Amino acid sequence: MQGLELCRRFFLEVGMPAIRARVPEGEGRFAAGIAGGSECHGADDEVSRDHGWGPGFTLWVGEEDHDRLAEPLRAALADLPRTFLGHGWAKESGNTCRVMGIAPLIEHFVGSASPPEVPIEWLHVPEEWLFELASVQVFHDPTGEVSNALAAFAAYPDDVRRQRLSACLFWAWEWGVKHLERAEARGDDLAAAMYWGRYATYAMKTGLLLHRRYAPYHKWIQREFGRLPDPCGELARLLLLGFHSPETRRETVATITEAYGDLLRAEGYDAEMRPDSARTAYTDHVLLAFARSVRRSITDADIRALRSQQEALAPPVRPTWAWVAPPR
Repeated sequence: MQGLELCRRFFLEVGMPAIRARVPEGEGRFAAGIAGGSECHGADDEVSRDHGWGPGFTLWVGEEDHDRLAEPLRAALADLPRTFLGHGWAKESGNTCRVMGIAPLIEHFVGSASPPEVPIEWLHVPEEWLFELASVQVFHDPTGEVSNALAAFAAYPDDVRRQRLSACLFWAWEWGVKHLERAEARGDDLAAAMYWGRYATYAMKTGLLLHRRYAPYHKWIQREFGRLPDPCGELARLLLLGFHSPETRRETVATITEAYGDLLRAEGYDAEMRPDSARTAYTDHVLLAFARSVRRSITDADIRALRSQQEALAPPVRPTWAWVAPPR
């Protein structure tokens, strides 16, 4: 049994009856689910169970009810069993069932309880944390407050997505064409392998953006990419093959470029190539042509002012990995 189903059943079969008995005044005033961790996106396996895995859930209470209900709910949860259906926690954990506000849930991931007010501020938030927020699993939400709050972060605004898509196309070219081909020409196998890994990352990030999905951090990106519609499952196989059979890499880049070209053209983008004289060092490439086409479609002035290859923007006061929006 995977963690998501375990936690869902634990809440419905054990948690909810206990809460109704102990805190009847809380009926209909809280949501329940799980947030953070591989079980939220169905990626947990036997390896995952050595830490942070077991029966548990979080109750989310609105601001108007928090002072009244939080402590009675915590008291009820403290008495719940630590095992369920034969599953426990591999290591001693703290509170495996928690009570928190709705705003702190969202602030934990993205630094603000509400979506950025202007498009460019979305680029302050690391994509992997948006992925985790979008992966929050809600089991019970009678008022819809939690589901509505999460829906506001479900996908990038159009111009933000375009900026990141353009940048990822550029970096796919940078690592999978420019640097990879030069390393291979020098016989530098280690550098070529490193570039292939970077290309694979940007190829997958591009595919996820084309399907309007956030990319998780490196441990799970290949799993999420492989779940995309065809031909992404086959493209994932080819990317893996490139690590074992270097002679397949250039053909794989061409195959992925062609597949993404079809998706980009379906969105109205083109691959108008520049003449060789328009570039000083490198011949043009379809990936670069599509990156330019995507950039031309951006209408937001702040985002248009960014460099074309800029996929994230550090907040004014903290590095981008701090997952906080800048102060207002």
